[in-house]
Amino acid sequence: MSMMNFDDGDSHSAPSYDPQIPEAIERLHRKGARYHLSQMMFKLKPADLASVLNDFSNEKANEFFEFVTPPQHAALVFEEMRDTLKCHILTHCELEHIVAMLECLPEEACERNLKELDEGVAKRLRDALNEDLQLTEYESKGYSQNTAGSLMTPKALILSEKTQAAEAIRIIQGLGAYDSVFYLYTMNAQKRLAGVCSLRRLMLADPESTLEDLENSRLVRVHVNTPLDEVARQISQYRLLALPVVDDRGSLVGQITIDNLVNVIQDENTRAQMKRAGVVSDDLLAQSPFHIFKVRVPWLISAFIGYLVISAVLDGFEETLSSIVQLAFFFPVVIGMSGNAGSQTGSVAVRGLALGMLNDTHFFKLLGKEMAANVIQGGFYGICLAGAAYLFFQNPLLSLTVGIAMTMNIPLASAIAMSLPFFFKRIGADPAIASGPLALTFIDLVGSTNYLIVAFLTFQP
Repeated sequence: MSMMNFDDGDSHSAPSYDPQIPEAIERLHRKGARYHLSQMMFKLKPADLASVLNDFSNEKANEFFEFVTPPQHAALVFEEMRDTLKCHILTHCELEHIVAMLECLPEEACERNLKELDEGVAKRLRDALNEDLQLTEYESKGYSQNTAGSLMTPKALILSEKTQAAEAIRIIQGLGAYDSVFYLYTMNAQKRLAGVCSLRRLMLADPESTLEDLENSRLVRVHVNTPLDEVARQISQYRLLALPVVDDRGSLVGQITIDNLVNVIQDENTRAQMKRAGVVSDDLLAQSPFHIFKVRVPWLISAFIGYLVISAVLDGFEETLSSIVQLAFFFPVVIGMSGNAGSQTGSVAVRGLALGMLNDTHFFKLLGKEMAANVIQGGFYGICLAGAAYLFFQNPLLSLTVGIAMTMNIPLASAIAMSLPFFFKRIGADPAIASGPLALTFIDLVGSTNYLIVAFLTFQP
């Protein structure tokens, strides 16, 4: 029989224990001192505790074994028991306790013990082992892309609501370097997610209190098919470090940690930037020149046509420009600043839509905020440009023209850059790849026209 290693000596050597231990165990059990009984048995070496239990009747030993925790310790004790007692415990002990213990045994040892049981009992335990959720790894394959199931980490710490705080702490301490324990989840008798308990509250709790007394049953959870944009919204809204993922039965199948989500945000941001450049493959070197041309050309043709329209607009105001040559001096400043302001606002919209943080219902609220901010920006840069124009040319009308144009163009650019991504999202086009060149072209067209109209109205006889 293969044994689990125990650091404190040879597990096959004849155990020696204080003769008063069996009496103490019976006394604590009669008094109902669950916590103290569990603590006492935890302090005993597995071989010694197994010898103590071996000396009891099967029925008595089974009652006491239910207080042997954590499962790792119970597994070591179990392996040292006599065979008849093992079979009795596997058959009559509480199912949840047995399953947790069997999971801590090597696979060969677990299967060897199950083979000694009646076929019906063995099948019941095997079925329970397959369904048990405590720190079990779940396969996320088969879930749709961009859903909670595809992103979740298959490890989550979940214990029964009936577990005592002291036992839960010992289980957590026995996990070692397990880096995904942000919260302790609880499950009910039906193996469904029941609540969540913060580790801080657990550490400060009465050792004999149960997780049912400590849990918060109003926890935030997501289904395996929940879209990632909704997952991101919930983690952001509730400031969570991790979010539990459940299946159709309401059973925990994993969790999404903030680390998982940050990686997704970074990947989405990278892809959005690549799409704006006309690159749609993760492998930059895999793009053929013809493929890049095919992706970019529709939007660049639109931009090309737009700039031809701008040229026609400039031609229509030739008389105004020729009479006030200094207007051309400030043309790049007014148009360039408008484009920069529009790019800032457009980036906010594109990023928010790509990550699911924004939708159609947010449009007017976000537009109002961006317009207000850009009215202030427009006024500030309008005053600065008007002062610079007067300093260079000492022409009050020229200063007034460029100042008004700058003040108006920046909010207009903001409105355009905010609206186009939402529009393209609405019609099913990708806002990241569509809004970049089109937004800049439209902003330049509106800005140029507005600048020339202000100049025409200011300098007309």
